[in-house]
Amino acid sequence: MKEKRCKGYCGVTCVDGHCPIALYNEDFTMFERKPSCNDCFYYKGCEDCCFRGTDMCAHPTEKGGVQE
Repeated sequence: MKEKRCKGYCGVTCVDGHCPIALYNEDFTMFERKPSCNDCFYYKGCEDCCFRGTDMCAHPTEKGGVQE
């Protein structure tokens, strides 16, 4: 079963200069195909989301703390 992904996710890799989409836009020759957020191998869900525990969190069980 495919993992359900949060639409509001923004992980560390999304903003630290290692995002595959940003790297593709800089030099597409490093990739066999254009990457997408949906199949990103850096995705860690709530674990590394910068919005976790904030009012901007899109995952209701995460707003108050760690998801069970």
